[in-house]
Amino acid sequence: MSREIYGVLIGAVTITAVLLPLPIFLLIVGLLSFLMAGEVSGYLGVKEIRPTAFFSPLFFYVDRSAGILYVFILGLALGYRRWDLDSAVRSVFLLTYTGFFPSYLIAIKEEGTRHLLIFLLTLWASDVAAYYVGRRWGRRSLFPKISPRKTVEGFLGGLLAGVLVFTALSDLSLFRAVIVSILFITAGVVGDYFKSFLKRHFGIKDFSSVLGGHGGFTDRFDSVVFSAPLYYLLLFRL
Repeated sequence: MSREIYGVLIGAVTITAVLLPLPIFLLIVGLLSFLMAGEVSGYLGVKEIRPTAFFSPLFFYVDRSAGILYVFILGLALGYRRWDLDSAVRSVFLLTYTGFFPSYLIAIKEEGTRHLLIFLLTLWASDVAAYYVGRRWGRRSLFPKISPRKTVEGFLGGLLAGVLVFTALSDLSLFRAVIVSILFITAGVVGDYFKSFLKRHFGIKDFSSVLGGHGGFTDRFDSVVFSAPLYYLLLFRL
């Protein structure tokens, strides 16, 4: 199955999930966190902590302080069991990465399904444009040590496409829509590079192959979860 067909299927399933009632969507985000943790935990050497990742975004969604307490207690528990500080730190990182960031998808959904759909459509437009512009016109690598195939031209093409989509769909003024979209799209790119940074250090191409050419759930939803907190902050808290 081609990358494009996989992309359409992933998009269709994601949109279906977004349209479901909030309680069901909350469980789906928990499942996403569980699947992401399953892919990353093995490389971090903390597989035992994987089942608890399902509840991490739920705690962060209910209360940020509760989420922090939850991940540190679990990190301490594994660290104590192994008597290893590194395991405790890795557990806290894993549960924060797969819990804190995805929890904002629930928060955005609570503000209105339309907001979450616009957020996703903007990031997808940016991602698709960056991929094809980079393949066609990409010459200068943005961060070659992390991802040499991602280029300045691809980034700018993706940014332009995302800004246009968000500006067209959003109710914000033109100026604010442009600024907001530039910021959260860029945050998504940072999330993509952060994931690539991890993969470089683990010496892998993708975290899994469950989604075909898109890799695993961590590979596919990296920019979405990473930019969700900033999107929420810019639209609903400032």
